[in-house]
Amino acid sequence: MIKAEHIFKSITVGKGEEHILRDISFELEKNTITAIVGKSGCGKSTLLSILSGIDKPSAGKIYLRNNDFYSMERKEQEKFRNENIGILFQNYHLIPELTCEENIRMPLVFSDKKIEGNRVKVMMKSVGLEKKRRLYPKQMSGGEQQRTAIVRALINKPSILYADEPTGALDSQTGKSVIKFLINCAHEQNLTVLLVTHDMSIASQCDRIIKMENGKIIQ
Repeated sequence: MIKAEHIFKSITVGKGEEHILRDISFELEKNTITAIVGKSGCGKSTLLSILSGIDKPSAGKIYLRNNDFYSMERKEQEKFRNENIGILFQNYHLIPELTCEENIRMPLVFSDKKIEGNRVKVMMKSVGLEKKRRLYPKQMSGGEQQRTAIVRALINKPSILYADEPTGALDSQTGKSVIKFLINCAHEQNLTVLLVTHDMSIASQCDRIIKMENGKIIQ
């Protein structure tokens, strides 16, 4: 489902180079949830950005659903990403001028996928947002905003979900419910989930843990 082959990422710093990722290779099976763990600055979020198409590797290949992602033309990448990838950001990235429901519906505007007419309502109800549909982000709690972001990431029925510190801005109890929901999605909805976290109590609930240090996988 997700395969990384010899991924390198370097940036120019002054007259030299800083190596952020060093020869990263791994493969993830579908219907699983995997955690990438490591200290701040080890390259976790950079790797997630490359896997999701937000950033580009300096070298190496990324295969998503057997497609060589970085060999695609830009328009092909955008179409593939919108129809196959959901992204859950730590700081939600909700549009403040849109209501809860309007934020959730945003991915559908740019997709050719056929989605059941009641999917938005069903998904909102599944995470307890059915009474929040007309609220704007500033009127919602952190947990409600995160649940809105989760439903938005899943509304288009992606096969891959990337989550960058999905509980980092939440209290402990809300964080536990978010992770439980993601685990259920991975195991019940044909979804491959890859999340970045520094919290080993969260990582331990996942099917697999990938440990990083200084831009390398160490386990």
